[in-house]
Amino acid sequence: MSYQKLIEEHDRIDAALIRLTNVLEQPDRDVAAAADALDHLADELRAHLAHEDVMLYNELIAARKPAFGSAVDHFNQQFDVLRRDWDTYLQAWGPDQISANWDCFRTVTKLMVERLAERVAAENDLLYCAALQAGVITLRGPQAAAAA
Repeated sequence: MSYQKLIEEHDRIDAALIRLTNVLEQPDRDVAAAADALDHLADELRAHLAHEDVMLYNELIAARKPAFGSAVDHFNQQFDVLRRDWDTYLQAWGPDQISANWDCFRTVTKLMVERLAERVAAENDLLYCAALQAGVITLRGPQAAAAA
């Protein structure tokens, strides 16, 4: 796993967050576009988390470097709360629910988007730097490193 790959995935997540936000800010409600944008965001998050959880958190916790061990534990605890809230949110907001209560969906979704964006930024700024320092991730993937 490389810092470069993680940042690229976060860029795709950020783009999906922006796409969903743009749908919510349109003057006319578009349930189909909102549901599609939400599905896209969920897919991006699912793909990213499938390997980030395994490759990053477990290895960082196992490394137990005193300089960032407690920070990783704190990140992990915060992430557990966010993940539970995200799962609850996804279960609550299918297309029928979005259609039935657009205004509530917009409000709740804007808050969730803000939390997810903050998490992505925090991982970029703090967690990935700790992972680089611990040698848990590389700066670039094998192809990029060979080309450099």
